[in-house]
Amino acid sequence: MNFHFSNKIKILLSSLIAAVVLLWAIFGGLSQGQKISQSQIITQTAKNVAAALNYFYQDQNRYPSATEFADQNLMLTYMTNFPLPNYPSSSCSQSFVYKRADAGSFQLSFCLPTAEGSYQAGWNTISGNSGK
Repeated sequence: MNFHFSNKIKILLSSLIAAVVLLWAIFGGLSQGQKISQSQIITQTAKNVAAALNYFYQDQNRYPSATEFADQNLMLTYMTNFPLPNYPSSSCSQSFVYKRADAGSFQLSFCLPTAEGSYQAGWNTISGNSGK
């Protein structure tokens, strides 16, 4: 059984396949660009939060408790944007997790959709210690 297509149909099918491949590449690029942008925002936010936590320590001689960290009114004293942005993904349900083991230390974990700078994709941590 042989199929014979006219030149018009061959050109139409070739154009259709090329268009599908092009659209697939565009949407893939947009998705990757979005992940890169989110990683940049999360990384910069994590650095800003670490600085804000150190300012808190300078004022209070301790890092905030988890309850204080969740208090928007309190944290806006030290940061310009709060609550923190959240970009859930298949590997991370949230972008930031703050923990304070004691008054003199903290851990800020953040999840990146793609590697950014010296940080890997997935969970990374910035720690602070008062040095006492």
